[in-house]
Amino acid sequence: MRFWIGVENFAKIESARVCINNYTLFVGPNNSGKTFLMQLIQGLSDKITGLLDEDVMDIVLAEKIEGYSKYLINKDNIVQFTECINKKLHLKKEQIIEDIFKKTIPIEKLYIDVELENNSFYKIDITDNKCLENEKIRKLFGQQLFSYGSLKNIDKLINIGVLSEVKEQKENALVASTHLSPAKDTKKFIFRDMLRNIFEKSSLFLPASRTGLMLLYRDFFANKTDDAISYRVAENRLVQDNGQYNGLTQPVYDFLRFLQTYSEDEKKYETYKNELSFFEDKIIEGHINTNKYGNFSYNPKNDYNNIIPMYLASAMVNEVTPLVLALTSETRYERLIIDEVEASLHPEKQLELVRFLNRLNNASINIILSTHSDTFVSKLNNLYVLSKYIKENSNNEIEKYFHLEKEDLIKSENLFVYEFIFQPNGKSIVKEIIPDSRTGFQFDLFTKSAMELYNEALRLGEINVNV
Repeated sequence: MRFWIGVENFAKIESARVCINNYTLFVGPNNSGKTFLMQLIQGLSDKITGLLDEDVMDIVLAEKIEGYSKYLINKDNIVQFTECINKKLHLKKEQIIEDIFKKTIPIEKLYIDVELENNSFYKIDITDNKCLENEKIRKLFGQQLFSYGSLKNIDKLINIGVLSEVKEQKENALVASTHLSPAKDTKKFIFRDMLRNIFEKSSLFLPASRTGLMLLYRDFFANKTDDAISYRVAENRLVQDNGQYNGLTQPVYDFLRFLQTYSEDEKKYETYKNELSFFEDKIIEGHINTNKYGNFSYNPKNDYNNIIPMYLASAMVNEVTPLVLALTSETRYERLIIDEVEASLHPEKQLELVRFLNRLNNASINIILSTHSDTFVSKLNNLYVLSKYIKENSNNEIEKYFHLEKEDLIKSENLFVYEFIFQPNGKSIVKEIIPDSRTGFQFDLFTKSAMELYNEALRLGEINVNV
């Protein structure tokens, strides 16, 4: 499934429509809206399913008998399904923006688009426990349900739901949801739980200037605790005072909280063993440690007895350390949104960083990133072209010629590239760059800068000849 977010007349952006659940790259000049859009994507990650109500459920309802309902999200109803969500999104867009950015920012339109893969659809079965005694329901529902070993005490459950993906006529149960007590809106809650697995991603936004944030996040929280939250009265009820964020947006605040509350999961080192080994060997040439007090340190390669506090480590190490923390955190992050991904990295390290990010994407982590580096985008484009060539020609030997491994390659259909282009009115439009079948992506912004330098060098040569 492809999932897009679109905006019109939001902050610096006149219009944008970007894919957010694969591998997405933003390029463009400073102050063109890239960071705004990335934070909007992060903030929306847990808000879409909250809009799912009975109106949406009625659109996708396929079968209903006493105690049992089946819902299908398929090519026949996906447009109507999406339009219904977008109407609700339009009504709440101002509040959503204020929740994310902690201030009022004008926005004319906010919407989503969903595209199902060919010959695929989603099915949700919701039933109560008594209905499982019905032979028909058990046949429709029980086979999927009992594939979940965790549902051992099924007799004690009240309501049960199963989300399945049907792809090329093969059904695969993805997740189950249970409720132990009857409630008026239980079916709606289960429906939301099911679709949360499709529309929401456990996401982490990594802001620019990560070095400064790595060094100062403890000072930010020195006089703050989550228990010391101020409240104010609004509409006869207590609401949390946004002043606690000290002018930070929710995504940036959440990143600081991530650093403060980080807890290492040793099992994740095994899950991402190959990716982390590549990172330590090719990028930081060392290892990141966390002690029992939550303090981070760096050990250089081949000198692991030399423990360097993070405030003495290089800017490069500080910039990329959050990537390691995201992979090894107790919280599983399905998507990383990285602003100015190349910051403080030498060009040679940028080349390795591209390979590392490709490996993360191949390990099923969605990536959204921005860059100002022509080195970074050139390497990404080269690997895109090479990956496409290898796929089309079934020639894996060429990997060795370029000193690469299959993990470095890109699934060409997963990569989306967008350029932010300034307009005469001072706003930007976000244009998808469609790759050429042979040369890949054309980055006009970087090409223009390169040509200006080239022409300048020619003029300097003419001066030297004349002298």
